[in-house]
Amino acid sequence: MSKTPIEFIFLTFGERTHYHSQLIYSMISLVAHSPLERPYHFTIVTDKPEFYQWLDGDLFTVVQVEESILSEWRGPFDFFWRIKIEAILYVAKKNSEHHCVYFDTDTIAYTDLSLLYDALDNGLNHMHVKEFEFESTKGRTGKKMKTHGLGKTYGDFTLTKQSAMWNAGVVAISAKNDPVQTLNSALTACDAMCDDGMERKLIEQFSLSLALQANKLSDAEDCIRHYWGNKPQWDNLITEFFTRVFLKGLSFNDAVEMFKLQSHDLPDVVKETKLEKYKNSIAKRYNKLTGKL
Repeated sequence: MSKTPIEFIFLTFGERTHYHSQLIYSMISLVAHSPLERPYHFTIVTDKPEFYQWLDGDLFTVVQVEESILSEWRGPFDFFWRIKIEAILYVAKKNSEHHCVYFDTDTIAYTDLSLLYDALDNGLNHMHVKEFEFESTKGRTGKKMKTHGLGKTYGDFTLTKQSAMWNAGVVAISAKNDPVQTLNSALTACDAMCDDGMERKLIEQFSLSLALQANKLSDAEDCIRHYWGNKPQWDNLITEFFTRVFLKGLSFNDAVEMFKLQSHDLPDVVKETKLEKYKNSIAKRYNKLTGKL
């Protein structure tokens, strides 16, 4: 019996090469931990296709997007992270019979992915981890969103105390759950929340959470690591990895085998001290005032 193919989707743009290196490293990790019998394909949505010339063969498709498309994807309320939903939807429309699996660049697979793929076959969507439900949220952003939106309807979804926020470092939609319709529902909810003046910080993530949990939804943290809170250490590891790949003249498949021997004894999140938080806060304010953000 043939297995439903996995369509892996990545999105990155801009000149900062460490994001592009993270993306390729994430792809390598997925190949290293995917069972041989499962067909899969990678689509990379980017404005820098020249950064992906090392990737050769039918396994990879690089979709170049111009600034005009990125501007269009920001939508009627000029919301930057709406681009993420649009990019996933763009690829899902071209591969509607595949499981639709998006990863942020700062993720890696760290164990066999068979259970994740089998769960998708059975109609179970995945995001990285549940962050909070409205009923129990304690964070500043969650409280603001709860106060603003509880009881309101955005698109297909009415917010209740059980409405949950999931981390969108992983967005995996089973082919059984109509990825295109699911993502269109997320877009509609996203635009409705923007129109209503909802706290914007996590709107695209919350919209995806609502859309995916309309069907069965589970976490993916048992096989995927998301190092959003410790990028400097991980970037150093990845830079060293690709330096060795370059110096040895290795192919992508060679790099996959090298990855299998790589140690990842690094934390995914490093908590800032109070002094570091203060310094970073000052730096962000300065950059905002000087137009660097």
